[in-house]
Amino acid sequence: MIAKGLAGVVVDDTAISMVDGERGILAYRGHNIDDLVRRPFDEVAALVATGRFDATFAARLAAAGELSQREAKLIVSLPRSTHPMHVLQGVTPLLDHSDAFAEHGDAAQGFVVAAKLPAIIATHLLGRAASTAEHGHTDRFLAMIGTPLTPTSRAAFAVTQILQIEHGFNASSFAARVTASTLAPVENALSAGFGTLHGRLHGGADQAALETAEAVGDPKRARDFVDRCLLDKHRVMGMGHREYKVLDPRARHIRSIAAEVSRGTPHEVTFQTLLAIEDRFRERMAECNKPLHANVEFYKGIVYRALGLKPAFFTAGFAMARVFGYLAHFCESRADNRLIRPAARYVGPPLQRDELTPA
Repeated sequence: MIAKGLAGVVVDDTAISMVDGERGILAYRGHNIDDLVRRPFDEVAALVATGRFDATFAARLAAAGELSQREAKLIVSLPRSTHPMHVLQGVTPLLDHSDAFAEHGDAAQGFVVAAKLPAIIATHLLGRAASTAEHGHTDRFLAMIGTPLTPTSRAAFAVTQILQIEHGFNASSFAARVTASTLAPVENALSAGFGTLHGRLHGGADQAALETAEAVGDPKRARDFVDRCLLDKHRVMGMGHREYKVLDPRARHIRSIAAEVSRGTPHEVTFQTLLAIEDRFRERMAECNKPLHANVEFYKGIVYRALGLKPAFFTAGFAMARVFGYLAHFCESRADNRLIRPAARYVGPPLQRDELTPA
């Protein structure tokens, strides 16, 4: 029996995060996500990437986060139509090297990449070099793209990013581990992660869910939309998760954040439409005895939109958080490296006898 997609196959040990899909629990290095969302983003990123809380991590990221003139010129020279995830995947191995995080050995340049991601994304978004402000990692990004730093916007973005830092052996983290196992440089592993995250079934579901809600246009149309999707066997993006049998614990936080940032804004109708889509989908799944809920991607797009990100940049925003998870996986895999090389069952045509081969 082959487990397609490696579903349920345990391929290694990890001490980075625990995903308990039966009970709806996510923990980073033993700390429940429900507790971590009350901490600053930089502290949680340090915990995941280095294994400990580090009060100096925010300042170190800020110090290493400015783009050089060469780096900024490289990014600005790219066509504005280039997808941000292609920019991240392509630019990551081309960044200037630095010894800012030299104590992290083989992973050192990866921390430099993580520090520079806000400026890389903002520079491509603006089409000009983004000025690095003196703020924490998430506040700095909002300031660079011109989002007002209100208590609501700061908390909304920081919590959203914390919820996305790490999530077990997901597709992009596993891709980064596969690359790391070859003893390729850390930049290559991060590029592999970014390329995998770009996929519509992974990091791209937030944009798809938001665009779906905007196309439906009104909460009153949600019922017919869901029924038609199920009749035509079309996927409702952002609904259900392979790991969670109950509500995705990240989705609970994201939904309340989405309600807050959209309240009293032009985005409120879209949020109400998302709610109506989820409610109808859950109703229909309950009829089939399939308790499926919205995942973290379902409401995340409207949070990003309300905070000033364009839909094409949603996955890049995700990458800005998940890069710290990739670094954790890189370091963990390197501590006891083994080339990842699974077997495949051959099902092609039988071996043909070559007429020139003597009997």
